[in-house]
Amino acid sequence: MANTKDMKPISAFAIAFANEYKSYMKAHKVRQVAIANALQVTEAYVSERVNGKRALDTDDVDALAKLTGTTGKNLMIELARLAKEDIKVNALSGEERQRIMDAKIDGGFALAASDDPNKRIEAETPDD
Repeated sequence: MANTKDMKPISAFAIAFANEYKSYMKAHKVRQVAIANALQVTEAYVSERVNGKRALDTDDVDALAKLTGTTGKNLMIELARLAKEDIKVNALSGEERQRIMDAKIDGGFALAASDDPNKRIEAETPDD
């Protein structure tokens, strides 16, 4: 494995892409050793890329595509689309996330059981 001092920082997109690559591997039951064998590299090489330590390249995508019966181009497009969506969601500020969650909660639901007119009828323990 390379010295971590020699590693350049990678972009948020590259990290999101690596996460999607890893998810795709898991969904298709492809192990890192299979990719390493296909690329004729070490498992450490694959691990660094799959875990977002180094950026994936087209050879990495092509190897996974061949192992799963698709084309490198189609896989690249799909992983890039998913990575872009992840970045959009993660880019929301705390206030924006709270506003969205509040809007989901405000669906006309009574938040307190004490406001329910049927609370006595539906109670598991009757009033004495």
